[in-house]
Formats: sequence, C-alpha cells, structure tokens
Amino acid sequence: MCIYHQENEKTKDPAVKDMLTKRKMVQALAAGGALSLAGPALSGCVTNPETGASQLLLIGEGQLSQMAAQSWAQAKKTQKLSTDPRYTKRLANIGGRIAQGSGRADQAWDFAVFDSDTRNAFVLPGNRVGFYRGMMDFAGSDDQIAAIMGHEVGHVAGRHAQERVSQQMAGQIGLAVGGVVGASQFGKRCKSLRGAEQRRCYQSANRNSQLLNAAMGMGLTLGVILPFSRKHESQSDLLGAKYMHRSGYDPYQAVKLWEKMAEASPARQPELLSTHPDPARRARDLHNYISYQEQLGSQGWQNIKSPKRS
Repeated sequence: MCIYHQENEKTKDPAVKDMLTKRKMVQALAAGGALSLAGPALSGCVTNPETGASQLLLIGEGQLSQMAAQSWAQAKKTQKLSTDPRYTKRLANIGGRIAQGSGRADQAWDFAVFDSDTRNAFVLPGNRVGFYRGMMDFAGSDDQIAAIMGHEVGHVAGRHAQERVSQQMAGQIGLAVGGVVGASQFGKRCKSLRGAEQRRCYQSANRNSQLLNAAMGMGLTLGVILPFSRKHESQSDLLGAKYMHRSGYDPYQAVKLWEKMAEASPARQPELLSTHPDPARRARDLHNYISYQEQLGSQGWQNIKSPKRS
C-alpha cells in the first residue's frame, strides 16, 4: 500500500481522508491483536520468489484479503466512483497488461477510479487497486500510469502487506515482553522498602517503565517499521519497472514520473521519518536499475538486482 500525494498536502475531502485512514487498517488490526497467527507453513521466514528477500510472514494472504474486503467496499460506498470510460477503461486496460506482465493475469483484480483531484493511488490485499482521478491526470501518459500500476502490483508480488503486519505483530509482542521485564527490574528493589519510601520507589519505577516503553516504541518505529516501509516502496518501484518492460511499456517513464513527483513536492520531511523514500532518489535508483537491466541484454529483467554502488 502506498500514498502518492504530497506528504505536506492537507486533504480536505473527508471521504478521501477517511480512506487514507482506512488504508492503515492492517497496521491497526495488528496492533490491536485482532489477527491470529497463520499456520506453521507461514510462521517463520520464507524467501520471496519475486524479490529474493527473506520475509517473516505470520499471517496468511487470504486472512488479510478478507479483512480488506470490508474497507474496500466501504470506500466504494462512501466515495464517488468515476464512471467516465476515459478513466475506468483506461485503468482497466493498463491494469490488465501489468497483471499479465507480472504473471498474475489468472488472478481476479478489481480496479477502481475515485472521482477526486487527490494525487493518490493504493492497493489493498486481495488485488484491489484504487486510483484517484487526480493521480491519473498528474501522470498523464499511459506509460506513467503503468509505472504507478506496476508499483502497486509490486506490493502484491512482494507480499508487503503480509510482511508489514507480521513485523508489527512481532514488534508488539516484543514491546509487551520488554515492558514486563523492564517494569519487573525497575521495581525489584522496591520490595525491600516500606511505607512512603516504597510508594515513592514504585512511582519512580513506573515512570522509568513508561519512559522505557516509549523509547522501545520509538526504536521500533524508526529502526524497523519505517525502514522496512521504505524498503517495500523501493522494491515495488523496481518490480513495477520490470512489469512495465514485460508489458510493453517504456520503463524509463517511471523515472520521469518520479522526477515530476520530486518537482511537485519540494518541501518534505526527512527521509528517516518518512514511510517513503525521497522521490528524487527513487528516480535515480530506477534509472540505475533500468540501465543495468538493459546492459545485461537477454539476461536482463530476471530479477530486481541493481549495480552495486561505488
């Protein structure tokens, strides 16, 4: 799942704002413990065939898809859908070609265009891809729309929703265990005290425990969740270019798209605090990847490896 709108943009449309909130559904469910662990086949690290990366998957794709179905249905109900064939048929055609290029044409896909000026596109578990009209207008050409579509399909192929939820589930468990252990250690010496002195000791231990929990939460966010989110975006960029090439689109238009994105959002928060890599860097990484794949000739476009940085 990804957000393409400018990060400092204030979304005024309440329906769009509601959708952007609902797109965090899987994270919220994971944090709330509403998910059950998947079977033994998924309860561990597996190698993703599309990215070659090892992933911790604790939840099945089908379970996420079932939960996303409600959010998707509500989005279609509460937001205005475009019926203009210049948008709907165009997106369906591009989506079908990208699905073919990704080797997933045999799967069911649901493409929808929301009639809003918002520059946004997203994918939910279960192959549900939503584009806002403003995003299609911003991209302009079929090739650049295909770049976004390829990116969204890349999230599906990369099993990013599964991995993100699994990371948060594991992280919440780790925070809970760490909090219990920390509280126990902080309050250990208080047991030997009595009266007011003991009460002050426990109060101090409680404050220290809260500070520890906050520090661990911040560490989880900055050290695990945000870096993995940026990694997922980068993987999806490269997978998207690969699918563009296989589908007959010009992958260099993905570079052009991100150059436009960089120009359209000059004011950004530091990448360290963002869920997405810097647009200018994404353009450079895509250019390097595409050039490298072309240099490989007939051996190119088999994976998402890029040349090593010097």
